[in-house]
Amino acid sequence: MKKYIITCYCLLACYAQGFSQSPKPILSLADSSVHVFFGANLKTTMLLTNRRPAPSTGTAFLFLPKDGTGVEGTFDLNARASTIYLAADGPKLGSFKLGTKMVFYVIRDLADPAYGLLPALLYVDMKNDQWRFAVGQQVDVFAERIPNMIDGYFALAASGCTGNSSRGQLRATRYIETGKNSKLSITVAASQPVSTYFSKDLRNNSENNGVPNFEWAVKYETGKDPSAWVPYNAVELAISGITGSYRVFKNDTLGGGIVNTRINKPQVNGICGEYAFRLGKRFGIQGEVYSGQALGNYLGAIMQTTKGPNDKEIRSNGFWTEATYFWQKNLQSRFGYGQDECNKQDLMGAGVWKNSTFFGNVIWDINKTVSTGIELTHKSTQYLGLKDNQGMTFMWMFQYSF
Repeated sequence: MKKYIITCYCLLACYAQGFSQSPKPILSLADSSVHVFFGANLKTTMLLTNRRPAPSTGTAFLFLPKDGTGVEGTFDLNARASTIYLAADGPKLGSFKLGTKMVFYVIRDLADPAYGLLPALLYVDMKNDQWRFAVGQQVDVFAERIPNMIDGYFALAASGCTGNSSRGQLRATRYIETGKNSKLSITVAASQPVSTYFSKDLRNNSENNGVPNFEWAVKYETGKDPSAWVPYNAVELAISGITGSYRVFKNDTLGGGIVNTRINKPQVNGICGEYAFRLGKRFGIQGEVYSGQALGNYLGAIMQTTKGPNDKEIRSNGFWTEATYFWQKNLQSRFGYGQDECNKQDLMGAGVWKNSTFFGNVIWDINKTVSTGIELTHKSTQYLGLKDNQGMTFMWMFQYSF
């Protein structure tokens, strides 16, 4: 499970604040407590860059090494960030309410211009005021926060924003009221160790090690204010972690044409601190800081996981921070910075060792159905063994939601 470009970071947008209205129930079944919801976001994005991004189809996680031509500008216009949403709410089982959610993106592969339906979320949950249990394909428990960028694919992936991938999970959350306007939540999950949601190549020689990964998170929230425009509480603090492993099969050719099969077992570990603060109703700040190893499958280490014939784990550190200001209730701006850095020694002389991104945007919800926005970023990608590159991207978004 070496360096790869993820095939879809899009499910981030499903949890990002803003850009869409909540869908309305379209069908009530015989049991009046069960409601079915349907919605869609038809989203078009345009990307202009003055350097060649990777991947080359509609988003920019990093810039490719500088080449000798000096002609590196790109243009892309597509609607592959569009989503289809289907959910059901109810019935009740004692004090618990059942529910299910399905979110599909109209893409097949981030690096492939073809369209197709890609499941982002597929789960069933059961919850009450104190507990939530869920099973199915869900977003990582580890490092759940994301910046609110108009490019939902990117969202500072490979620039310090880890987690937020999609994988099979068994999850339990306990909610504890700690005051009149505050609560504590504790979440644990057993999750799929290798997610091919990112790269189909992972099926070639990688598989789970016979046990699930273990993810956990502890979150404290206080100062809820429904009238605030910034979409989080006055204080949100969390710490989360991931531990696990997987196995990789390697074939070594010996003398006489004999093939020796060797098994490597990389260890995956990570810890993340998360925060958000809201000051009044217009201004807020949020972010994350993480450290770990072999986190390419969790969007860390600039999507690099192991290196060398023995699959040595790549260690990395990263962070991101974002400031939010609402000019009006339907007009906001976000400004932020993210950075991901790998241990140079672990890269063994070749690879991406540092990637960083500054960004700023303006997002306008014209009404409950139509929204648009623009975003400008400056990105710097630094390599070992290849030429560094840095440059600008400009993105425009238009979305119709129902």
